Parts: sequence; C-alpha cells; structure tokens
Amino acid sequence: MSPEFDRDYSRIAVIGIGNVLLGDDGFGPLVVETFHCLYECPSTVEILDLGTPGLDIAPYMYDIDLVVIVDAVNAEEEPGTLCVYCEAELFSRHAQLRLTAHDPGVQESLVQLKLAGHAPKELIIVGVVPMSCVLGDGMSPSVLRASTGAVDRIARLLVERDVDCRRRFAPFQPNLWWLSGERSALAASA
Repeated sequence: MSPEFDRDYSRIAVIGIGNVLLGDDGFGPLVVETFHCLYECPSTVEILDLGTPGLDIAPYMYDIDLVVIVDAVNAEEEPGTLCVYCEAELFSRHAQLRLTAHDPGVQESLVQLKLAGHAPKELIIVGVVPMSCVLGDGMSPSVLRASTGAVDRIARLLVERDVDCRRRFAPFQPNLWWLSGERSALAASA
C-alpha cells in the first residue's frame, strides 16, 4: 500500500448526486449506476444514487472511511472535462458543486459531522463540467463521454487504496431510464 494511503478503508461510500431530469446534472447518478454494473466491490463499499439530497446526506457519510462523491461541478474548464478534488479543495472553493439544491447539503453536512467527530476520514469529489443543467435538455455528448472515464477513475481510486475492485466478468445492464437518444452516444463512447 502506498504510504500516502496508509489508512484502514473498511467503510466506503461511492455517492452519486444530481437530478437526472436536468441534463448534465444527472452525471452523478449515471456514473454510479454504470460503476455498479461494470465493477465488483466488496460489501464494505456502498454504491448509492442519492438524487439531490440536502442535509439528509449526513447519515451516508457518518463515520465512513472514504467517501467518493460524483457530481457536476463548476470549474473554469470546457464542458465534459473530468475534475477530481479532495475535501480541502471543496472548502477552499476550488471545487464547487453545481449551484443547485444539493450544494449546501454536502458542505454543511461535512461541517456538522466534523463538529460531532464523525466526519469521513477522506473525501474525494469526481466531477464533470456540465454543458447544460436545464430541464429536458438531455445529457450532452461531452458529459456522456466523460462518464466512462469517471467510472474507471473511481475504480482506480479504490484500487490505489487496496480495495478489491475489479471489472465484472459478466457486467449487469445499467438501468438508465432517463436517457433516451443519449443511449446510443453512451454506447459509442464505452
């Protein structure tokens, strides 16, 4: 194990955040569903699509060793750019989750958990710069392409921390009910 990751990762949560009806804001749910279907992890890894939680995200991060949040982010990059941030960058405003209902919930929940002594030991944000988060727009091709890289990035983050995460021999079919025309673009990018 690498010295920089010399921690016990016995409880891990991979959390997708976003509204699937708001175009690229559905990046988090898309990535966690795809990750669950392509990769096999031990029972100590919870893979969750939480939609757009507010402060009710706190119980999912309570005393967790590693939390990976997947969401659309504000960044000075081109749409479709994959960005990975640590907790310090979230609080220093380098990593800004989309300006939607779920933004304050993550930061405020982390502060409350820190004050109570039950915050995650490590937090990583895997985000994408969205093109559009408008109702009915659908996901942009650049964000769909980035979702494949995000899925593999999450697997790499876990493997780097000695978590037994490997590709499934027979992947599950993802339930991506909110994607219609985007499915062919997603299949082409896989």
